Amino acid sequence: MRKALVAILAGLLATLPANAQNPSAAAKPAGQVKVEGFRNARFGMTEAQIRDAIGKDFKLTGDAIQKVEDPTERTSALVIKVNDLLPDSGPAIVAYMMGYKSKKLFRVNVIWGQEIGSPTKPEQIVGAVNSLRNYLLGQGYRQEGLILNQPLGADNILVFQGTDTQGRLTELILGIAKKPPAKPDAQPEVAGASMRLSYVEKPAEPDIYKVPGGF
Repeated sequence: MRKALVAILAGLLATLPANAQNPSAAAKPAGQVKVEGFRNARFGMTEAQIRDAIGKDFKLTGDAIQKVEDPTERTSALVIKVNDLLPDSGPAIVAYMMGYKSKKLFRVNVIWGQEIGSPTKPEQIVGAVNSLRNYLLGQGYRQEGLILNQPLGADNILVFQGTDTQGRLTELILGIAKKPPAKPDAQPEVAGASMRLSYVEKPAEPDIYKVPGGF
């Protein structure tokens, strides 16, 4: 079934909870949340410790954990595939990123949908995004800097962005892939959707390679 872009995006606001307009009404007091990593994987862990955490969380070991290198940022990541991480959202890819200098965990990305080649329907991705946003709103993130449903260009929406008292970041982005409309005056059609959930230790100072000054 063809889905108009406006209909898909309308679903973001349709389930926006009351505490989105009044964040102080969140289930936990503002400033209470602690962003420490993802499940048993904690920021600052070594590769061996991350592998142990993955084993505890998902019972994955050996070849089920792939190590990849980023030649630009000179970081590395342990990557796994997890089915049914969220109900009705399809498979997800979890990337545990280790820093250029520290060689320790500094960021975790969890990705669903078209970006990883999943056939999950756009409306399922939007439903999962809504569920995650509503959950995060109740966790006690700081009100200062809290962002909800902010467009990022034509194809992405920053559905949630919040920090804890130490400045560690949680970010949820919805990406919409569009195809040309059937008629010139019609709305664009949705070809697919993705969502990316990120936990970041030091968003202002990522542990990546930077070209030295003086060039």
